[in-house]
Amino acid sequence: MAALATWPESLALLVIDVQPYFLEGWMAGESEPLLARLEYLLGLTAVYDLPCLATFEEPVAVKGWLPERLERFFPAHGERHRKDTFNCCAEPAIAAAIERLDRPRIAVAGAETDVCVLQSVLGLLEAGREVLLLEDALFSSEPNVGPALRRMEAAGAIPTTVKTLAYELRRAVSSPRPDDALRGRRPELDLPRPEAFPDWKDPLA
Repeated sequence: MAALATWPESLALLVIDVQPYFLEGWMAGESEPLLARLEYLLGLTAVYDLPCLATFEEPVAVKGWLPERLERFFPAHGERHRKDTFNCCAEPAIAAAIERLDRPRIAVAGAETDVCVLQSVLGLLEAGREVLLLEDALFSSEPNVGPALRRMEAAGAIPTTVKTLAYELRRAVSSPRPDDALRGRRPELDLPRPEAFPDWKDPLA
């Protein structure tokens, strides 16, 4: 039986296609709840030394890399990969990079919930990885993503949120808060507490 709890030494982060082309197109005027959580999520990779891999859908010349706001938080040890396939695991270079991570559990965020995230999550599960599906850090052009979320969960993906993951990694009141710990490592960066995140609407609520 797989471990139920998530520990930093077992976890890596996969951020799928968080590109300006999609954010400015589908999320125009509505991206703040998502971006605040993605900032925090990338901050966690620095605090807990989590391996981090980001994918970018081609053509990157049109769709872009991470938004500047998130670039500040992307860890120095993070990897970036271009992809043409919707399932990132179908790209040999990305599949090899995930294998090198040597972490059994992958937390997944990004876009589109019902296309690249869905296919990549299924690919990760087929490859024997455990998947934490960060449902408040996903987005899509499709407003009805419930079927995709249910399909991923039925296949074995574990639903969670950025706040839940942050407290699971922190473990105890006596442990430093991630925002304080990040400020100690990178004082130029500032994060809100998860309790201050802008409201997010659960599509399955």
